[in-house]
Amino acid sequence: MTAQTFSAPAEQSRLSMVFKPAPDRSRWEGLVVASWVLLIDLALVAWLLRRPVDGVSFLLLSVVLLSLPLLLHLLYRTWGAFTLEYWLDRNAVRIRWAAACVVVPLPAIEQIISEGAPSMRRAVRFWPAPFVRPLAATDGESWELFASRPPGQSLWLQTAAALFAISPAEPEEFLAALQEYNRLGPSHTLSVSRERPRLCAVPVLEDRLSRWLLLAGLAGVLLLFAALFFPYPSLPERLVFHYNAAGLPDSIRPKGALFLLPAIGLAAYLVNSLAGLWMACRQRRTGAYLLWGSTLSVQLLSLLALFSLIR
Repeated sequence: MTAQTFSAPAEQSRLSMVFKPAPDRSRWEGLVVASWVLLIDLALVAWLLRRPVDGVSFLLLSVVLLSLPLLLHLLYRTWGAFTLEYWLDRNAVRIRWAAACVVVPLPAIEQIISEGAPSMRRAVRFWPAPFVRPLAATDGESWELFASRPPGQSLWLQTAAALFAISPAEPEEFLAALQEYNRLGPSHTLSVSRERPRLCAVPVLEDRLSRWLLLAGLAGVLLLFAALFFPYPSLPERLVFHYNAAGLPDSIRPKGALFLLPAIGLAAYLVNSLAGLWMACRQRRTGAYLLWGSTLSVQLLSLLALFSLIR
């Protein structure tokens, strides 16, 4: 393991520089895979619209709905891979990835490690851009990759509490500029931090309860459609939807009207999920939890109403 230490700062000024990462083939692969997932979903939706309502239709709908989180994951990671950059000025190295920015102040960097790296297991959930991910902390230090190359081929910025791996396409020029900026000295004091847009949903989805509530809402949507799709072929063409005070039917409709109930559950999920994400991004997490929880209540009531109509 070799290390690059810093020289003493001096009083000068210079504009910031932007360094691109080494080329990463996975970003193009992620774009291709995401495009195929989208095309397959569109084909399944077109097939679903032409099929009669039955169990096979529900399976097609389930594949489409369950593929949406995968599609969002692929698009986010691909976006990050295309936007990965290293911004360098006299105050800090700013690692830009998708909507996030990690700020590593120059005075906080103790050394730059250019050889040697911790072991890393490949994980499908960190693809594309497989070398942008956290690693297991050791001795109280956190290890984070923001690179397009394996850890052993990256530069590690070591601070007192964390190490950040980067892989500029021109490492020699990056190190030379880093030394020069360090000689200039900082114009103001910064701390190691993460900057995100105010309405960024990424930190919200890192919360376990948020993820479980959103996933439970998606499961509720699938349950509603399953409860209707499987018995639908055997239902009579017209159903009684309401009885008057004397117990006589006063509202008889085609069975297709039953789709209103799953549609209500789906609409509640979409609206409350988006509204909850907006509230959580504005640091109103309790309100977001209430919205996501109310989605489950609406879906439960819709499911009970559906069972009462088709029994």
